[in-house]
Amino acid sequence: MSTNTLFVEKLGKQVQIIFDTKSLRIQSDATVIVPQQKKSKKSRSCVCLPTLEANDDLSSSASSSLPIPHRNILHANYNARTNMVQLNVLVADKPSDPESTTQLFKFMYTVKDNEQEKATAFCHNIMTSVYQDLIPEKRLLILINPFGGQSKAKSIFEEKVKPVLEAAKCKLDVQYTEHRYHALEIAKGLDIESCDTIVTVSGDGLIHEVINGFLQRPDAREALQKVSLGLIPAGTSNSLSISMSGEKLGFDATHNALQIIKGRPLALDLCSITYEDNRYFSFLSQSFGIAAYADLGTEHMRWMGDNRTVVGLMQEIFSKSTYQMEASLLIAESDKEKIKQNYKSGLKASEWKSPAVGDGTVQDTIPPLSEPVPENWTTINGDISIFLASNVPLLNRGMLSHPCVSANDGFIDLMLVRGGKGIGKQLSMFTSVDTGKHLDMDMVEYYKVKAFRLKPIVKPGKNAYVAIDGEHASTKQFQVEVHQALGSVLSLNPTFINTNVQ
Repeated sequence: MSTNTLFVEKLGKQVQIIFDTKSLRIQSDATVIVPQQKKSKKSRSCVCLPTLEANDDLSSSASSSLPIPHRNILHANYNARTNMVQLNVLVADKPSDPESTTQLFKFMYTVKDNEQEKATAFCHNIMTSVYQDLIPEKRLLILINPFGGQSKAKSIFEEKVKPVLEAAKCKLDVQYTEHRYHALEIAKGLDIESCDTIVTVSGDGLIHEVINGFLQRPDAREALQKVSLGLIPAGTSNSLSISMSGEKLGFDATHNALQIIKGRPLALDLCSITYEDNRYFSFLSQSFGIAAYADLGTEHMRWMGDNRTVVGLMQEIFSKSTYQMEASLLIAESDKEKIKQNYKSGLKASEWKSPAVGDGTVQDTIPPLSEPVPENWTTINGDISIFLASNVPLLNRGMLSHPCVSANDGFIDLMLVRGGKGIGKQLSMFTSVDTGKHLDMDMVEYYKVKAFRLKPIVKPGKNAYVAIDGEHASTKQFQVEVHQALGSVLSLNPTFINTNVQ
């Protein structure tokens, strides 16, 4: 695509709009309305459009204006009734920072006489180029949990997300969940031809419900292939979101709105969870030991936000708590150095992977709980501090517990710490977990597994928890099998974050 230029007018003065293979630039508009970030939401002032910084490319004839990358262009159209071109875009507050926050701009310009056809073609060219094989003007079913996290989901959506989605001309069907499992019921009964994406505005709990709603359908695989998941983080941990975008942007509602508009389906491994009398699916983690206590035994401290899990971990470490279990693992790799090298090689060769193709329901391939595990499984008995399996690298801000997780490698990453390691060693491990350096400690066992069976053994007088996707689960025996690339979530990147494993 060659460079395209359109001359338009604003307040009687000529403005030049330049669109090329990389970006959109607006020249000579000195009356751009920019929201003031540190004043009230209604405060606005007139300032010049931000200009290029010193280290930006100055070779273009349009170098005096800020380039708006294709990714940040939401919509462009010519309105014949008003004879105006409107450009809806997100502009970075700090263009040189890849983690910069952005603001929504709506530029409107009058088209010159006899240039209406050119304006129409110009806008069509922009839309074709910035969406290419993406779906423009998506049909979104938006599920909002008004009570999740810190009960801010509604305001986050109304103030930060809805304006961006509307600027991209998405078609919104907004529904508020009214009770537990409401989102599951909606997903289970959804007409999958009626929307392109189902968006959760909540924490990880609503994601869990939607996935399980899809997987209870007779056309489960087809539903997962046709309808991707979109995330707006409005919970406490937002584990999947921060694993996709990092600890800053993973909490940024505007960034995640853009991810829904411009994202591609990132295939996700999902896990089936089987009890003797129940079977459902997990997208996040399965935990027994002090990590499960930190998740579930501290719910009375939710007012503390992320800090409650740290408090829970410290309580368990200083009380020297251990938990008894019997676990059988179908191990694919147990050498931590090989796991790290494979992770780094996979990251370098990363490319978009589509969700698994298939139809009907999802079946397990491992023996049922009523049968013994095969001989090639490894069984571990005894006391442990931590049994923590995960499909995401970050389970919380500052908790890079599984630094070698891939979104769709077909494995569950399992971290195991046996009992009796001492307070000092365990404290040392948790001071390293924010960077993933705990992986190098001898006390930390780390496995890539295809499946596992866990039998928690609750000691007399001791409270014990099993957490699955951060929710209470039975402390009875259960087993887990990974299903490669079964689901998908809209993402701007083909992988989870780079954890910088050494």
